[in-house]
Amino acid sequence: MKFTFHVASLAVLLLASGCSHDEPLTNASTGKPDEPEAEWIIRNISNSKLPDNQINALAISKNDVKWVGTANGLVKIDGENWTIYDNSNSPLPSGMVRAVAVEDNGTVWAGTDKGLVKFDGTVWKVYDHTNSVLTNDGISCITRDSIRKITWIGTEAELVKVDDTSHWEKIEIGDNLIVSMVTDKDGKLWLGTFNQFAFIGSIKKYDNGSWTHQRLDHKGYPSAFPYALAIDKNNALLAVLSGTSVKSVVRISGENWEEIPRPEKAHGLKTILTEGDKIWVGGLTLSVFGDKNAECLAIPESGSLITAMARDSKGRKWLGTIDAGLAVYNQKVK
Repeated sequence: MKFTFHVASLAVLLLASGCSHDEPLTNASTGKPDEPEAEWIIRNISNSKLPDNQINALAISKNDVKWVGTANGLVKIDGENWTIYDNSNSPLPSGMVRAVAVEDNGTVWAGTDKGLVKFDGTVWKVYDHTNSVLTNDGISCITRDSIRKITWIGTEAELVKVDDTSHWEKIEIGDNLIVSMVTDKDGKLWLGTFNQFAFIGSIKKYDNGSWTHQRLDHKGYPSAFPYALAIDKNNALLAVLSGTSVKSVVRISGENWEEIPRPEKAHGLKTILTEGDKIWVGGLTLSVFGDKNAECLAIPESGSLITAMARDSKGRKWLGTIDAGLAVYNQKVK
């Protein structure tokens, strides 16, 4: 069977980072507080100001402001206040927001299928192939190294490094789509990439101009997408690998690859979030990896795939889905 690969379609599927406020989570349509002990709170186009039920990216700032990248705009949730940015009220080049990252000072970076924006709360800056080193305007992912004050941007064709002095550097990556990115505590950049022509996934490490490259098929994970990356408390890399015959989370430390025990009912693995010793993985369910008998939680009244996750200062898990909006999970102490 001949396989036809569509980069735009894949990008949508793939895309899918202090002091805290004391107010409870509120209902965006009524302005009234939700029940603080509620285990699940669901936000979608029918009960909130959310402009679209497809969530591609999530990031939460140090002061608990949530930034949500949807298929129809960028959403800012600050306590009771919801602000929707789209083509009608901002310079956002497209409503399809694929990636979001936030600096320590609250400045947000958002990547769309038609360019990149940087917004400090007052001033918007828009970057694309006409005014930057970007040669491809399709932004696939963004990660922020707050210690070294570097923003890393992945597109459908390249890697770009931007520091806080506004110095831009383009780094070639060959015929690889950047699927996922993260920086470790030492400033090394890790990429999950996929070669759409050879149908091969890889884990790449970029360290001071030097690349290390490990193909997933050589490690026993053929035709697998490295959908999400995270760094654990010991500075080891965690990678979510998923494909037709693969559904695994591996810990990579040096040359050692260790597969984390997967709950038996965990499927459709897509995104990852660390919380101390816990490794939360989202897909068709939400679960903590490390025990094959661990509970797999389903978002109430939704069979939608979890595409993005972030944790607020109260420990609540914010979950973005592919077609059912936002879910907030407030884990109860048993």
